[in-house]
Amino acid sequence: MFLLVDCNSFYASCERVFQPKLNDKPVIVLSNNDGCVVARSNEAKALGIPMGVPFFQIRDIIRKNKVAVFSSNYALYGDMSERVMNVLQSHCPDMEVYSIDEAFLKYTFPINDAATINRFGYHLRTDVKQYTGIPVSVGIAHTKTLAKLANHIAKKRNAYALSPPQYEGVFSLADVTQHETIMSKIPVSEVWGIGRAHQKRLEMYGITNVWALRNASESWIRQEMGVVGVRLVKELKGFPCHDLEPPETDRQNMCVSRAFQKDIENIGDLKEAIATYATKMGEKLHHFNQKTSVITVFLVRNRFKGNFTEGGYAYTTKTIELLVPTSDTAKIIAAATQIIEEIHHSGLAYKKAGIMASVLTSNKTLQADIFGEAETERKRESLMHTMDGINARMGKNTVRFSTCASKSFSNWQIKSAFRSPRYTTIWREILAI
Repeated sequence: MFLLVDCNSFYASCERVFQPKLNDKPVIVLSNNDGCVVARSNEAKALGIPMGVPFFQIRDIIRKNKVAVFSSNYALYGDMSERVMNVLQSHCPDMEVYSIDEAFLKYTFPINDAATINRFGYHLRTDVKQYTGIPVSVGIAHTKTLAKLANHIAKKRNAYALSPPQYEGVFSLADVTQHETIMSKIPVSEVWGIGRAHQKRLEMYGITNVWALRNASESWIRQEMGVVGVRLVKELKGFPCHDLEPPETDRQNMCVSRAFQKDIENIGDLKEAIATYATKMGEKLHHFNQKTSVITVFLVRNRFKGNFTEGGYAYTTKTIELLVPTSDTAKIIAAATQIIEEIHHSGLAYKKAGIMASVLTSNKTLQADIFGEAETERKRESLMHTMDGINARMGKNTVRFSTCASKSFSNWQIKSAFRSPRYTTIWREILAI
């Protein structure tokens, strides 16, 4: 069986773990710079707050209904996600982390019994709740597509007028005799992999629910949706076409980018920002034991300001190739600063900047440089790991390059007016009782 475990309103649930007074209250989480709504609790959804709506447009609703508002706290969410995944993996080693709040499990039940299957799902749910405080829903079926559908039903059982569950938050599609009754009630748009374009085309031909899609002609599906569609229909029939994906080991590229709190014209501020992003890039490379051969830096102007029709561009970028692959943060900062000097235009205001590392190679090998010394490179690698270790133990930016430090830091820092404490990753912000 495949099980899909999905955290309920994950970002909002993370905030509620440390503030139980928010239980059963509307909660929303905003994107970077407190721009748009990116997460909502069920209570916030009931108020009609749509996903992606700009924050300034719903201030009246928030004030009237006393909605709790939070800035994105990715340090907290990432750590809580890892805790949830650790609990799941302790119960089932065969796991695929699908996203920050979802994971597929593959489990062989000793007895093909509905009660046994549902009980295992409920056991997962209660353990995650007990050890992390995060509520989850569990969908169980013979394929990943059906497990995804079962998880959707576990969350919205009442919407489809299904009988009360034996185990709350758990739903199984293991019993194929129930498929027609259940699938005929669910819109085809809820199937994993069916987007708006496919939905409209299917509805044109009268395929409006999951059961109709399941029984569609395979040759017609191949013609309209290709082999991907055929696999999807086979999975709806209970024939697995997708197994668990192996964990990602080597990355092909990395990117660090941020939108500024306010537009920046000063080249000094831009250099500080890109040096800070380059430092984060270096930490990523060290974590994955990789080096980069190509550095790209880009600047983005505010598209709502200025005229881009007369030879102007909202997006400016430049790429340089390094002589030898490196994970030395100092070299990455130097390359990024050089690019900023070349692409910055005086008098223009920039809204966003970013740095990308590509053509990544393993850190286990050292490419020789006729003008460099291998021993010096090894020492530099050791220095970088030492800096990362100090910052991990003593706090972020305890040790940093001087180009990243300035009194003007707030000019380009991300706006997070409603960010909660990073309870699990910063000692000075740990919850005190």
